[in-house]
Amino acid sequence: MNKSFSKQDTLVVKGVAIVFLVFYHCLATKDRLMGYEISFAPLKDYYAYYIFESMNVCVGTFAFLSSYGLMRTISSKYFRDGKNSLDSKDSTSFLTKRTISLLMAFFIPYVVCTAVAMIAMNKNPYGEGAVFVLNMLCDMFGLAGILGTPMMVSTWWYMSFALVIIGLMPVTVNLYKKCGIGVLSVYAVLPLLIRSDFYSGSSLNNMTRWLLCIPLGIIFADCNIFEKMKEKTITNNAVVSKILKFVIWTAVLLFAFWFRKQGWTWSNFYYVISSVLPVIFVYWLYEFFCGIPVLSKIFAFFGKYSSDIFFMHTFIRAVWLTSFTYSLKYWYAVFAFVFVASLVMAIAADLLRKLIRWDKFSIFVSEKASKFTEKIFSAGV
Repeated sequence: MNKSFSKQDTLVVKGVAIVFLVFYHCLATKDRLMGYEISFAPLKDYYAYYIFESMNVCVGTFAFLSSYGLMRTISSKYFRDGKNSLDSKDSTSFLTKRTISLLMAFFIPYVVCTAVAMIAMNKNPYGEGAVFVLNMLCDMFGLAGILGTPMMVSTWWYMSFALVIIGLMPVTVNLYKKCGIGVLSVYAVLPLLIRSDFYSGSSLNNMTRWLLCIPLGIIFADCNIFEKMKEKTITNNAVVSKILKFVIWTAVLLFAFWFRKQGWTWSNFYYVISSVLPVIFVYWLYEFFCGIPVLSKIFAFFGKYSSDIFFMHTFIRAVWLTSFTYSLKYWYAVFAFVFVASLVMAIAADLLRKLIRWDKFSIFVSEKASKFTEKIFSAGV
């Protein structure tokens, strides 16, 4: 392919997604305003809530990009010399390295936020004694969203879903290699094994809603679908073709946003549209936004720190500085404060990691753990 969906493009998309995420968590519903009166001028409240709630496309976007990136990693590291599937040893190595990498990235934000909350604010959602230790460990290791145990920050549930994505990748990749897009039918049934009434809006939950992003990310990464779509032209005139594609795909994207909000969709189609909409959204950004020089650099910068911004932003707005955040009165001021404060904390966390050589330590732990699990696997075999 002449133009690939590159790491730089991924950073740009992540940058847009993290901006959407902060808007969504700060302003999407009246309940999120913590009882404060916020001015949405020049928009009426109804339209503001509609727009900001629609920005939860960011969640599926991150889930899709995770699966997409993991598939590219698997293809480059494990599918060599004609190999076309993950054996048990490969799967064990992959799961160990990716899980440790995720948890090590989370560790410093977790410690900082928890220390501030517990020492400076006397906030303790974990309980006392042995229960405190167990609940804290579940939160630290990203298991609270799966086990239903208390979390210091409510949005850290996504750590559990990130672990679900990693855990399902090897088996999903192997299924895809065997039955192609038929893997999608497996994911149509999979949620029913978790909840028999899954295909009902009332039963949707964070651990199942975006599962379909996993096989979609694998398929799009393996088949270079974004690249093929971008290279596709409608007419021989490149400019006219680009304009037509922009009009068509913008209409498709807006329709998908509207369709997701309809009552019938919520009751019958939400599982599918929750994952399909982010794919359309990512393609639209790749086709029409990622190539804009100045904006792409700005959002790639945001994307670089998107993980830490995610870890920090809800802590700032809902735990630590809630009163100050929503006393700012205007929607743009609330967003600007939370985003800038989160970005500053994210940059500080990154500098701290570099200062203590955390990334090198993470690689060391990952490699040692991988070798250890391989030895266990070899002994078992």
